[in-house]
Amino acid sequence: MKRRTISAVVAAFIFTAVLSGCTSTKTGTAASSSGTKPAASSAAKSAGTDDKNIAVMADTQCPTSLDLAQSWDSWYTSRWGIAETLFKLDQNLSPQPFLAKSCEKTDDTTWKIILRDDVTFQNGKKLTADSVKKCWERTEGINPRFKELMHIASTEADGQTLTVKTSKPVPAFENALCEPLTGIIDVSSGTDFAAAPVGTGPFIAVKYDVKSKAEVKRYDGYWGGKPKLSGAVINIISDTGAIAMAQQNGESNVSVNIPAASLQLFNDTSKYTVDGVSGSRGQVIYFNYSNELLQQKAIREAIGMCIDKENYAKVINKGASVPAGELYPDASAYGKAGGTKYDTEGAKKLLDEAGIKDTNGDGIREYNGKAVSLKIDTYSTRAELGSFCSALSAAAKQVGIEITPQVTESISQQEKSGDFDMLLLSIAMLPTGDPQYFADMAFKTGGTGNYGKYSNKEVDEAINELDNEFDQAKRTELAKKIQQLVTDDAGFIVIGHSKYYYVMSSDFKGLHTNPSEYYMLDSNVYMENQ
Repeated sequence: MKRRTISAVVAAFIFTAVLSGCTSTKTGTAASSSGTKPAASSAAKSAGTDDKNIAVMADTQCPTSLDLAQSWDSWYTSRWGIAETLFKLDQNLSPQPFLAKSCEKTDDTTWKIILRDDVTFQNGKKLTADSVKKCWERTEGINPRFKELMHIASTEADGQTLTVKTSKPVPAFENALCEPLTGIIDVSSGTDFAAAPVGTGPFIAVKYDVKSKAEVKRYDGYWGGKPKLSGAVINIISDTGAIAMAQQNGESNVSVNIPAASLQLFNDTSKYTVDGVSGSRGQVIYFNYSNELLQQKAIREAIGMCIDKENYAKVINKGASVPAGELYPDASAYGKAGGTKYDTEGAKKLLDEAGIKDTNGDGIREYNGKAVSLKIDTYSTRAELGSFCSALSAAAKQVGIEITPQVTESISQQEKSGDFDMLLLSIAMLPTGDPQYFADMAFKTGGTGNYGKYSNKEVDEAINELDNEFDQAKRTELAKKIQQLVTDDAGFIVIGHSKYYYVMSSDFKGLHTNPSEYYMLDSNVYMENQ
């Protein structure tokens, strides 16, 4: 099919996408139109304090609790400066020692970790190998992702030395030490881990009202030096229009997940700083393989051919993402250009050849007498996802597939229950800088993030090779092989990869976006002239 600069299907949704960035139902103040810079203290006052050294942050998403062992909650205890990890990712997603001084592989399944000697928990207790051991044992008992990530068979603690034996070779062990799930809290503190975990970070958890607001305060004894901020308030604003408006009004110093359509509101560099970086967060469609219709490769392929990836990225998402070639980001060492091309005429031909035709003239094809009618679930806290679903629905209708979008605030229940046809998720695919993480979790049979129960013997074999290969060049080739196999099988669809942005008031300094999405509050961020 001949390409057009902007497909008619995508163009139909541009107006909706633009509107999503300038409406609100959850803020009681109007956006500033005077062009004047908001007063430096207005964000703090909106948070109920006159302390000008309190930063106010806003995000559309939030944890279920502050217990880093639960679900994905550790990403927030890391971002909010409460808990830290033994290693930390640099701007190139390369793991660097952090709470640990070093990590040495003594054989293929043994790692010797030496901890820093100057780190204390926020209650003054010293970080030791034994405290790490006990924290990890608790996390492993709660969250199956930990075992999938670390494969620990045993740990031995001796002062500041932790010896870890794994049940199999773990070539990406140092990368795994950067994942916030491996973060450290004092599990002997006696505090409520869900509300007041005691970490080693620069900020102490004060209060968390789920889906509403978190508060943290400075830990003066922080090993990295006294934090420059007195503390921070993190407001949870699920309405993607309202989060942009709050930043405009001066009610927030920093905003995360402002929709791409609203970024144009923050071009005035005298008032705002927009700091962004290309990350590995993919817009991924999961298929439910218990659905007879989606077991048919021709249907999965045809759905992929209905997605105009370039215009989804450039038009609907206003350039805040890049189109995906296959699975991993093209810009990474593991990326690979190619993949399914937008071709609705080709999709029709493919379905015809597979015998999946509209036999009753209602515009919807049938397979084994069953209409090819599907639902796609996604969530509202990432504004582009709903628009992508609508565009896909319109294009699929042209080829005789009915896809009904369902957009809700959260789809965690669908992930757990498997009660869906398709899921569109925004999910980090290289957050630790290594491809093994996502392959094990999503592509492998039985993976903790394999929500649709995808299973492919060849893919599993290639992932097992990756899991045991230490040579980096061979790991790169295996990652490319895995994604080629998944692409050939139409096992998943990756629409694009998002750029990760922080929108900040010009008086908020010291924050630099990391492509991992793990970091935000640290000891170096500050309010200028406070």
